[in-house]
Amino acid sequence: MGPLWEGRGTNVDGVLLADGAAALTIALYVIAKTEGISPEQVTRAQVDELRGDPGSRFSKGEEEWERRLRAAGHDPDAPDDPVAIQWQRLRVDHRPPDGAPDEVWEDTFTRWGPGFIQGLDRALAPMWSLSF
Repeated sequence: MGPLWEGRGTNVDGVLLADGAAALTIALYVIAKTEGISPEQVTRAQVDELRGDPGSRFSKGEEEWERRLRAAGHDPDAPDDPVAIQWQRLRVDHRPPDGAPDEVWEDTFTRWGPGFIQGLDRALAPMWSLSF
């Protein structure tokens, strides 16, 4: 893991940012590979579309991401493919327990939903001003 973002630790916020960086890397890679463009040409709109509904904790789910991974030549379940291994970690679904409220306070340490969605939402939050 690279250097921490200034002002962030390895608490849940740092973990979410790390997941977000990994998810963004995979998103840029699979979009570029399946669209026949360079990663530098991938737009924020394309990443947002892959992310899906920003109001949804669960997005389009794994299906579209895994379809893109397969189209890029990766088996999402392969035990020896570095891209697949990272994906397997990111797709873990931290689904809330039955009967849990729909909203989670921002200051909670509870992770809800897949790591790739939670992390991507955190990394692309306006406070970081990422542009591409």
